[in-house]
Amino acid sequence: MKTREQIVVELAKSIGFDLVGISDANELNDHIKNSLAAYELNYLEGIPWLNKERLIKGGSPDQLLHSPKSVIVVGVNYKKHKDDSYSTSDSNGRIAMYAQWEDYHLVIKKMLNEYKENLQKELSIKIDGRIFVDDGSLLEKGFAEKAGLGWFGKHTNLINSVYGSWIFLGALITDIELVPNEPVKKNCGKCELCIIECPTNAIVSPYQLDANKCISFLTIENRGAIPYDLRPLMGDWIFGCDICQDICPVNDKIDISQNTTFIEKTTSYLDLVGILYMSQEEFSTRFSKSPIKRTKLRGLQRNACVALGNTKQKEAIPALIDTLKNNQSELVRGHSAWALGEIDTPECQNALKISLEYENDPFVLDEINRALPVK
Repeated sequence: MKTREQIVVELAKSIGFDLVGISDANELNDHIKNSLAAYELNYLEGIPWLNKERLIKGGSPDQLLHSPKSVIVVGVNYKKHKDDSYSTSDSNGRIAMYAQWEDYHLVIKKMLNEYKENLQKELSIKIDGRIFVDDGSLLEKGFAEKAGLGWFGKHTNLINSVYGSWIFLGALITDIELVPNEPVKKNCGKCELCIIECPTNAIVSPYQLDANKCISFLTIENRGAIPYDLRPLMGDWIFGCDICQDICPVNDKIDISQNTTFIEKTTSYLDLVGILYMSQEEFSTRFSKSPIKRTKLRGLQRNACVALGNTKQKEAIPALIDTLKNNQSELVRGHSAWALGEIDTPECQNALKISLEYENDPFVLDEINRALPVK
């Protein structure tokens, strides 16, 4: 006769989860402490919904469910083949690997709801439980570590010995009494490549990330202007960033995902000029059910401008001039001015000077004046 724990694991695998582990529902004291330290140091300043109350709640299952007994944590490997056709000589912008798939929040939630229903039928009990997929209060990575799915990397991602850090996580807090798994006894050792290679120095120390400097935050969650001093450090990333994962030695050995649950939504790059000319309707249609919708059209166009400024694509100058003149968003116009200043040809400088005659937004005017050479 199968144990409850065996049923929990087998059902999860049958639905399509690559990883499944069980944690008790006690507080995550170390992870709460680490999160509160980041909060006190203003590393989460740009993410206002991550306040003290929410961080404490995230590591406290008893604040998320009445009488929780266990946390079932699941994971899906999302690594895909890298696109060999990508070239930095073209006007392309990079997309983080996770965002090339259908939005994992939608897919994992659907899978977890199915899992919960199947678990109730298989165990012949009514389950009181709550589902979390990286958009609620729960600190999934902390419970995943406790459930034995991997170790907490110095870049703050979970690392699994089989799938590396290319993992979508989800969790089910439940009132089922289950025998928990043991945490793994691995760690990053002396390796600090992710800290060394982060271009914005966002990984300020092992296990501590300053979200305000992270390229993923800057290109997605940040709704305003990208800080002036960070723009040149962002390279050609326009949605998310994989640098700390690409450099991780564990990830060198990871096989491509065989999971067929997720639908590929885009390639590893997007045409930057095409983004600048994209309409709201085109954006909504192209990125339906894609994580890229989170940054909104103006955010993606802002990011495209920064990438073009960094790669200095002269072929994109006409598009940047059109954007400076005609885009309805002052955020995008301002960043197009910055990009023209970075490319810095006579055509760029002339367009910036002309724009002073018709532009009246203070932010854009400041960007134009910064982009013009000092007299």
